[in-house]
Amino acid sequence: SFIGYELASQYIARLTLLGPDRAKGIVIFATLVGVLLIVMATLSQGALILGLKSKKQQDPYCLKKESQKHFWSLLVLAILNKIMTLILIMLMTLPLFYFYLQTTTSSAFLFFILIAILIPVLTIVNIIYMFALIDVVDGNRHPLDAIATGWKLFTRHWLATLEYGLILFLIVFLAGLLLIGLLLLLTVPYALIFTTTLLTGSFTFFLIANTLFGFFIIALTLAFGGSCVTFQYSAWHQFYTRGLHRTHGKKVFSKILRLAQR
Repeated sequence: SFIGYELASQYIARLTLLGPDRAKGIVIFATLVGVLLIVMATLSQGALILGLKSKKQQDPYCLKKESQKHFWSLLVLAILNKIMTLILIMLMTLPLFYFYLQTTTSSAFLFFILIAILIPVLTIVNIIYMFALIDVVDGNRHPLDAIATGWKLFTRHWLATLEYGLILFLIVFLAGLLLIGLLLLLTVPYALIFTTTLLTGSFTFFLIANTLFGFFIIALTLAFGGSCVTFQYSAWHQFYTRGLHRTHGKKVFSKILRLAQR
């Protein structure tokens, strides 16, 4: 146990003493915040794509206001994508239950085969979803028409999109490792601050220090997430624009195919 373990447990116990009325209020508040976050995220998607589409720098408020006309189309696409993702994830978990019931070589082989098939399908669904999002805003199209455009673009440059997606994934993955390393380094000053607050014996100091540090970690994580999202949207928007170009869109994008043609 660490220094002040019992005192820390008493502080945490105070925070968990909530009555039923307060619990209901927290649930309602969390639900409203969740709805608000969905609305804000949807509008932010539209504003981000509009900002990428515009050659001049525009006011973020004006972009969000302009993205309101695409809100329902973007929301429909998001719901369809989440439904497809959920179905594919459920299909991926089914072999686990079969493997649990029958721990045999055939069940393990079936599990790996389905995983090998469904993970690329899930990747393709998300790539088409990204193209459809961009097409809804850039082309002002209906969600179904945007999905058709995304499918057309993917089938035309399917190998290039998979290469592009893999490169973006590796970049974001490496950035995520750097963030994890930074968060691990921050545990050292946090441990010192945490121990100091316990030694002071002040609950107010304990609450303020942990709240500020928590807000800092949340802000750092949100900034990292926002940067990754902006980077990926910008990259896919560039691919979308080039892929549908009358001249450049007819060229071969895939590095593998280019090497094979030499």
